[in-house]
Parts: sequence; structure tokens; C-alpha cells
Amino acid sequence: MGSDIVFPSPQWAEKYCMELNRSQQYRSAARGWVWPILFIATDLPEELKSMYPSGKPGFILDLYNGECRGYRFYSDASQASAPFVLTARYSDWIDIISGKTNPILALMKGKIRVSRGQMGLIVRYANAAVEMVKAAQRV
Repeated sequence: MGSDIVFPSPQWAEKYCMELNRSQQYRSAARGWVWPILFIATDLPEELKSMYPSGKPGFILDLYNGECRGYRFYSDASQASAPFVLTARYSDWIDIISGKTNPILALMKGKIRVSRGQMGLIVRYANAAVEMVKAAQRV
């Protein structure tokens, strides 16, 4: 994870979208996935609380058939909506991005909460989730 780009931020979301588009493995694994996903971070560390007073920054990735068609960043994602909404503590997102925690295992253990969307559909695209983590590690 690049130390010059803060997670979460508009710059991070933009670079993440670009990394997904560079990944042929993601493109193959995500073929058939056609739903945007809203990622929300909670329980922020002190240094991010001043940047995001809402305590719930997030971003939507417009994912369609293995392509990231764009992103929208929200300083307060509590009013944002997407067909799939995934919420996790900041520290859990960092563990997933760094590769310490498998994303599907994090879902099964409740570290990532699916507040909107079908868990079964997410699990069916487990390989795409793994490729998404690999792309996140390059940001």
C-alpha cells in the first residue's frame, strides 16, 4: 500500500479503480458481476477522524463485467447507496488490503458486514474478491 495515498480517500479510490482495470485476472474473475459496491470504513484512527468528522467515509466503485467504470467518494457515506454495501472497521479493511485477512473469511466471520446485497452472490465471486485485494495492494 503506497504511503503517499491515504485509505480511504478520493485519490485511493481513483487509483484502486485504475489498478482493477489493469488486472486481467480481475477482468476474468469478475465477468458477470454488474453491480456497484459501496465500501464504508468505520472506527477510524485519530489521524483520520479530523479528515472525516462523520466517522464513515466510503466510496462506490462502478463495477461491471470485470471493469471499474468509475468511482464516487463520500466524506460521509451514511447517505450513499449502492446495490451492495460493505462496511468494516478501518483496521479490518487495512488487514484485508495488506493480505493479512482473506476477504471471504472476513465476510464469513462478520468482520465485513453486508448491509445491502446478497452474500451468496459475493461468495460466488470469491476469486474476483481475491483479485480485488491484489489490486488494492498495488495502490
